[in-house]
Amino acid sequence: MQAEVERFARRASPLQAWDARGKVVSLAVLTLVLASLDGLPAATLGAVGALGLLVCGRLPLRFLARRLVAAQAFLLPCLLVLPLTFTAEPLWIGRLRLSGEGLRVAALFYLRALALVAVAMALVYSTPMLNLLRALQELRLPRIVVALALLTHRYLSTLAGEFSRMRWALATRGFSPRPRPAAWRPLANVVGVALVRSLERTERLQHATRSRGFTGQIHALQRFPGGPANWLKSAACLGAAAGLWLLDRGPGT
Repeated sequence: MQAEVERFARRASPLQAWDARGKVVSLAVLTLVLASLDGLPAATLGAVGALGLLVCGRLPLRFLARRLVAAQAFLLPCLLVLPLTFTAEPLWIGRLRLSGEGLRVAALFYLRALALVAVAMALVYSTPMLNLLRALQELRLPRIVVALALLTHRYLSTLAGEFSRMRWALATRGFSPRPRPAAWRPLANVVGVALVRSLERTERLQHATRSRGFTGQIHALQRFPGGPANWLKSAACLGAAAGLWLLDRGPGT
């Protein structure tokens, strides 16, 4: 079963063709700059640029829209709470008392969070997971972290499949997961069986990896592309990050 994060990772686009090592480093620097922006013009420009990265990845618009709409559940509360909680100079809209400074801070937080979500989506959905982990390995991320991420990615879909089979087995037996005490015991049994099977699968995995000499190092025959085009993409991303930082902290701010 193909993981959702890799459904569009091998499409032909400038973002997918970008060397994973340069992509990780450049987008990490861009993320740090986006998270530190204090002005609305720079934050707005950063959010627009981050959404432009998703467009460069040629990801389906409906797919992106669903993910961004789901992210609003975490992003919108700041727009609703901060204008009502700040005690700065009030801004009256009819009988509703808002804070002008609260509105500015809420918009700033929202734009920064939206930009960070878009950059993270651009990185994850445009890079095959194995290439991403190999890039982190070459960038000297601790080996144990890379190995854990690899095994987690490899077996999440397997565990999801097991839960799906248990759900269908319960449904064929007439079980309905309603919020009532009679349903608690079957649900507890399902969770217990899933944990036992997970433990058994973990033990089999441990024996299999040891028998094959796996030490946490990822090896692959395919090399990273490199080349001038990838250097230009990294330079453009770092230049954009530097431009945002100068716009936000320039002499006029």
